[in-house]
Amino acid sequence: MALSRRITRLMRAHLSELWERVENLMREESTEAAARDAAAQELDDALTRPQPAPASATPSPTPLPSELSRAYRMLGLPENADLAAVRRAYRELVHRSDPNRFPEGSPEREKATHIRQRIEQAYQTILLHLDHSAQRFRNLSVE
Repeated sequence: MALSRRITRLMRAHLSELWERVENLMREESTEAAARDAAAQELDDALTRPQPAPASATPSPTPLPSELSRAYRMLGLPENADLAAVRRAYRELVHRSDPNRFPEGSPEREKATHIRQRIEQAYQTILLHLDHSAQRFRNLSVE
């Protein structure tokens, strides 16, 4: 009898620990989903209002903090996200915004292409901030 009670207590403890993990993951997932939704809404808002012409064709070597925070919001991530999380979010968003899913010449395809370009730009901004070796490889030229 004592052995069955021990096993029962151990199983309850293990199950409660697992349940707590699941609840934490669900909370994190809902937070990330809310951030992604906010980024998608911001992206839709940005697509509906006209964009000003860029001042110069050369990008600035170091992104401004507002550009960086905008890039994180674009990918639906918190500003302290690590490189692996950024890459995961980037891959997911690029897959979801694939223009090849829409018919040729449709407005949806054009919008998906524009969204993908914005995602690429945000990813490159964050990549320059997090992965300093990316700038070195970008500046390499093979002759």
